[in-house]
Amino acid sequence: MAEPTISAIMPLFNGERHVGEAIASVIAQTLPPSELIIVDDGSTDGSRALVEAIETPFPKTILDLDNRRQGAARNLAASHATGKYLAFLDHDDVWYPRHLEVLVGPLEADARLGWSYSDIDEMDGDGGLIEIRALKSLCEFFDHPKTSLFKMLESDMFIFPSAAIVRADAFRQAGGFDNRLSGYEDDDLFLRLFRNGWLNHFEPDSQVRYRRHPTSSGFSERMWISREIFAQKLIETFPDDRDLVRYYVRDIIAPRFYRAGHAEYIRHLPHERWEQCVMSVDLMRRYSAMMHLPWFRRTRRALTLAVMRHPRVIRSVHPFMRWLWRLPWLR
Repeated sequence: MAEPTISAIMPLFNGERHVGEAIASVIAQTLPPSELIIVDDGSTDGSRALVEAIETPFPKTILDLDNRRQGAARNLAASHATGKYLAFLDHDDVWYPRHLEVLVGPLEADARLGWSYSDIDEMDGDGGLIEIRALKSLCEFFDHPKTSLFKMLESDMFIFPSAAIVRADAFRQAGGFDNRLSGYEDDDLFLRLFRNGWLNHFEPDSQVRYRRHPTSSGFSERMWISREIFAQKLIETFPDDRDLVRYYVRDIIAPRFYRAGHAEYIRHLPHERWEQCVMSVDLMRRYSAMMHLPWFRRTRRALTLAVMRHPRVIRSVHPFMRWLWRLPWLR
C-alpha cells in the first residue's frame, strides 16, 4: 500500500538561527513527506542561503514573498503543494520524529477528519525545555478535540499550526488562511474547517516542540490589528439569534474579547506601556457595551474602567493595593 503524500510547509522570516534544526526535524521523520516547500517571506539575514544549501532526501522548493506574514506564506506554499495532506512547521519549531506518522494515521483511517493536531512541548529561545504537554497551562478551557462551536468562540483554540496536519481538500474548501490576519489566522482557519463539517482528532502526546521567544510578551501592532479584524469577523458571522435564544455576541464573543483587553492591560502595566494600557481600556469599553449586565455591575464596571484609563495612577498605588490585600479582613 502506497504511503500517503504529505507536503511539509515552512514559512521563513529571518530564521537563520533555528531553521536548520527545523529542517533537520523534517528529514528525521519516520514517515517522510513527499516534498518540503519553504516560503522566504522577505528575510534579510542569511536564512535564504542556508536553506538553499541544506540537502533533503525529498524535493525541496523555495518560494518568495515580500514580508506578507505567515498566513500568506502558508497559502502560497499550499497553492504549490501536491500532497494529500498539508503539514505546517514554523521555522523555529521542531517536530518529533513520529510527528507525521502519528498525525496522518487518524486522517487516513477516517475520511471525515479534516485535521489532526497534538499537544505541544514548550521550549525557550535557546531550545531549553520549559514544559511538557503545555496546552493545559496555556488555556483555561481545555477542550480537545474541538466538538462545540460555543467553546470555540468563547476562547482561543490553542491549535498550533506546527502541531497540526490538514487535509489539503479541506484546506482549499475553506479558502486557506485569511491573509489579513497576522495572529488568530489559525483560530480563523480551524473554525471555518469545523463549520464546513470537518471533524478533528487530538493526539494528547506532544509531537512538536514549540519555541517561545522573550519578545512574545511585547506589544505587536500587527497582532492588535489582527485581533480586531478577527473579532469583527466573528461578530458579523455569528450575530445574536433571538429566535433560537443564542446570543453569540452578547454572551460569548464580547466577553471573550473583553477578557482579552483586560489581559493586555495587566500585561502592559508593569512595563509602563501607558498608551497600550489606554488602548486596552478602550477595547474593554467597546466590548462591554455589547454585553448584557445588571445596572449595578454596569455602573461598577464603568467606574473601574474610568480609573483604569489612568494607568500611571494605577501603577503608583499598585504596591499599596497588594499590601492591603494581604490583610486577612480585606481578603
